[in-house]
Amino acid sequence: MTPIDFKPIGGSCLCGGVRFELTGQPLSLSYCHCSRCRKQAGLFAAVLMVRREDFRLLAGAEHIRRYEPPAPFKHVRAFCGTCGSPLGEPSEAHEVFPVAASALDGDPGVRPALHQNLAAKPDWLALPDDGVKRIDGTYGG
Repeated sequence: MTPIDFKPIGGSCLCGGVRFELTGQPLSLSYCHCSRCRKQAGLFAAVLMVRREDFRLLAGAEHIRRYEPPAPFKHVRAFCGTCGSPLGEPSEAHEVFPVAASALDGDPGVRPALHQNLAAKPDWLALPDDGVKRIDGTYGG
């Protein structure tokens, strides 16, 4: 799918209180297995990197809560304060930021390019041979 062919995709939290739209194709899709992504997303996070100009919040700003971790961690985690759905890190301060792929209501037109932070993956999780690049890493998220 080329950017010209891209059709906006809606996204929302579980309760529907937060709604957004992606108006341009995401830059990438990756899986993060760090401990923080595991704890927030349930097993691992599927994360889209999007341009700020391609993200439009439609409703629910009042429901969005942010967790700001202590140093040395840098990544703020946004979620719906009503249902707890992860949203990624929508930000007015950054040109590019992550959005939780699990919140999308359609196909973003990109496929996973990376499994990252595999050193933090639980031993009991067997990953399929999906052809996606893998980086061990040890980042705690």
